[in-house]
Amino acid sequence: MGLNRWLILVFVCLITLTSCSEDPDILYSKAQTEAALGSRQKALNYLLEIQKSHPDYTESYLFAAQLFFEDNNLADAVVQCKRGLDAQADSAQILRYIGEIYHFSGSVENAYQYYKMAVIADAKNVEAQISMGYILNEKDLYEPALDHFNHALDLDSANYQATVGKAYTLSNAGNTAGAIELLEEAVKGEPMEGAAYGALAMAQENTAVEDKIILDNYALAVKLSSKDKKIWDAYVSFMMKGQDAKQAVKVLQNYLYHFPESIEGRHSLAELYLDLARIESLSWLDAARQQCEQVLITNSDDHYSHALLAHIYLLQEKPRLAVLEAQLAFEINPNTEYRELVDQAKSFSD
Repeated sequence: MGLNRWLILVFVCLITLTSCSEDPDILYSKAQTEAALGSRQKALNYLLEIQKSHPDYTESYLFAAQLFFEDNNLADAVVQCKRGLDAQADSAQILRYIGEIYHFSGSVENAYQYYKMAVIADAKNVEAQISMGYILNEKDLYEPALDHFNHALDLDSANYQATVGKAYTLSNAGNTAGAIELLEEAVKGEPMEGAAYGALAMAQENTAVEDKIILDNYALAVKLSSKDKKIWDAYVSFMMKGQDAKQAVKVLQNYLYHFPESIEGRHSLAELYLDLARIESLSWLDAARQQCEQVLITNSDDHYSHALLAHIYLLQEKPRLAVLEAQLAFEINPNTEYRELVDQAKSFSD
């Protein structure tokens, strides 16, 4: 009798272990752990196992799509999402995420279409309403954008992203005062989030607020949201508008630490070094040259880097190199400015 009880207990334990191993929440947690450790394939294996045993588990499709997208595999990311739609998982979440994929890939129109479908699928999905608001804002359709942000706030009155998105839209529509009022409340409510500080700084640029306040808000924004490129781009743009050159250099260096692939950032930093060379010391020219050369390593046809190098070599009194770079710039992008640069360089070489 004792042996039978022991066998029954073992059998029950085996059933319990088997059921636990198939629990989608446990498998999803394992997938998250593997992804965090860098084992993307193991993470995908767990997610595919969930999709097989629990086809309506929405997060398994979204996470799998995210992993593919992070590997720059747009096609398979979208395939994962569409598998979720076929399996009748949460269509609003999945359609919105397809929109996010296209949005981050720069395909605004495709993103708009999927956000629109997500809102139709579930008008009470707050994230879908917010995404629709942002995409309409980018399309300069401010009134319908405000409608979606207001709808999101009706559903969740304290939603931070909806508040910031509404403020962006108000500012773009010319209602700077309304935007600032919203953002000041958002900052008080979520003082450790960076987006509102960045949006506040952008709005304040259209007012008589002193530059120090704007700079402080930008600095807080990028400190708290260091990966938000939109805020960084606005911060860099503001620094290039007559701010102290050396302070601007520090901001650009920090920007390029986070976004080393930014060609525009390297152009701007090279321009700052050139300005410092003209007003302070020619020793800044080597730093400017390094930025241009860094761009040309990845894109040898970058005409503006060639033009900047021509200016650098002229200041270094190297006219032959200046002529070469100016001619390269003109060959790649023939325009009057580069034609004049070629003539200027040749006049120094004669």
